[in-house]
Amino acid sequence: MATVIFHHVTKRFGNTTAVEDFDLAIQDKEFVVLVGPSGCCKSTTLRMLAGLEKITEGTIEIDGRVVNKIHPKDRDIAMVFQNYALYPHMSVYKNMAFGLQLRRFPKKEIDRRVHEAAEILEISELLKRKPRELSGGQRQRVAVGRAIVRKPAVFLFDEPLSNLDAKLRVQMRGEILKLHQRLQTTIIYVTHDQVEAMTMGSKIVIMREGRTMQMGKPIEVYDNPDNRFVAGFIGSPAMNFLEAELIEKDDALWVRRDSLLLPVPDSKKQTYAEYKSEKCFFGIRPEHIYDKEFLKEYDPRYIINARVELIEPVGSFVILQIALGNDTLVAQVDPHTRAALNTEIELVVDMEKMHLFSETAPHLALGTQ
Repeated sequence: MATVIFHHVTKRFGNTTAVEDFDLAIQDKEFVVLVGPSGCCKSTTLRMLAGLEKITEGTIEIDGRVVNKIHPKDRDIAMVFQNYALYPHMSVYKNMAFGLQLRRFPKKEIDRRVHEAAEILEISELLKRKPRELSGGQRQRVAVGRAIVRKPAVFLFDEPLSNLDAKLRVQMRGEILKLHQRLQTTIIYVTHDQVEAMTMGSKIVIMREGRTMQMGKPIEVYDNPDNRFVAGFIGSPAMNFLEAELIEKDDALWVRRDSLLLPVPDSKKQTYAEYKSEKCFFGIRPEHIYDKEFLKEYDPRYIINARVELIEPVGSFVILQIALGNDTLVAQVDPHTRAALNTEIELVVDMEKMHLFSETAPHLALGTQ
């Protein structure tokens, strides 16, 4: 098993900087997810670790050894790609065994490792088939199996589930997590899907334009985003943002936006006290806006009246798109809501879960500097 450390790693393509001053320390047996929108260079970062892209500046260490100039095959890593990269003319067995054959492992050892991996992934009955005879999920298992037989120090996954349908993605997420628990090895996983990141990673790294925006445990990042980008990227549906002003009135702090006026809870008053009279972005997640009808207790000061513009039943909850003055918000409410299109509804905002972000420096969350 191994640790992985990025020291001020930068990657340039000509005059274009793809990854800039990337720092990350990954502990042995950690499951770390690099997540961000398309084009944020998370895959480029992974490819530098794998040795498929040269590093412009900085160093990468695997288990204390700098690997900048070490050939990919000698880095003791195994990579699972988005497109599976299986040899179509080879059977499943031969696809999984091929890498070991190139390294001239004994036939008995190859056979043992292939059957062991096939048993772990529950594909033993598929070993004689060709890739064209497999479903997408089965092909992905073969690609993972090819990596397992290597018994590497580090597993790299580059958006491995993006070609699968929604149901199969959920299933494969669980399989990869079980695999990590069973093998107890270091895994670095790249995805653009924040739900995958939140459900799989013991630590997540949110990237944007080649820079690290925040890293930490999923729930910590969700609860305490460092900046507006992270707040809007993590969570589904995305966080609501309103341009607002923090004012003082009746010895209390209030968030004011046109017809919106909500008090800042006492628990947050000290945190935001120094920002009174400042313009800011008020953030609240849809799941923290409730249909008043289903609450037994609430502070009447937290009630907002809005007009329902769209209703999306999801099953376990209902997503409402609501108009509040000239603003549009999203609320995630009880599935039994009696909300009707183009009618008024009373909602309760959980201000204990509010966030404020600087208007002049939107990369900062107020109270976290």
